[in-house]
Amino acid sequence: MGQLDGKVVLVSGASRGIGLAIAQTLSEEGARLVLTARERRPLDLAAARLPTTVLAMAGDVTNPSDVKRLFAAIRKHTGRLDVLINNAGVFTFRPFRKTTLTEWRRNLETNLTSIFLMTQSALPLLTRSHGDVVNILSISSRVAFANCSAYTASKFGARGLTDVLRTELRMKGIRVMAVLPGMTNTRMKDEVDFPVDRRDVLRSEDVAAAVLGALVQPRRATVEEILVMPSGGALRAEK
Repeated sequence: MGQLDGKVVLVSGASRGIGLAIAQTLSEEGARLVLTARERRPLDLAAARLPTTVLAMAGDVTNPSDVKRLFAAIRKHTGRLDVLINNAGVFTFRPFRKTTLTEWRRNLETNLTSIFLMTQSALPLLTRSHGDVVNILSISSRVAFANCSAYTASKFGARGLTDVLRTELRMKGIRVMAVLPGMTNTRMKDEVDFPVDRRDVLRSEDVAAAVLGALVQPRRATVEEILVMPSGGALRAEK
């Protein structure tokens, strides 16, 4: 018997990195998975690896039409949703003066607006199940790093939105949690302009373990925010 047997869990950005690790960890605990990501082929490969996947649908979580289509499919295939994990994200590492409006908007849309769209669409199902919302944020939701203006603005906004959701949705029996990882061994670490030794950063499964730990708490307890950092601390470029 897994700790999440029968629970329907939706993971965005599920085809690789932290999203895939979360899906794998929760699958091992019996969760029935709904997976979404932009690219069809990586998503199909991820779904094939996870025996408890009930639905895998490619789509853009910043696009209201795609989000609407996704939740229509969830209602048809499962009729319920117990956990929403907002994990989709992008990262731009560039000095503010060189950051383009396109990059700015891409970070805000993917890292912040997607949480708005996905959570609002999930509310009817989550209210019925007294479910959970888990937002995968970042240390950059609390600490400002140089060359990350668009990313940091989006993540500070996402943390603020998470706090508001927690305040509003607790009255509906919905728990809202935030997980803030430090630098993790995903494609995002390759965007910085200084060398990073993967032994000095988190692994995706470390973040997934934190998510599972929060979800399996008794309903009387809400793990509101988890900060997961490399033991050596935040990485910065040496100047």
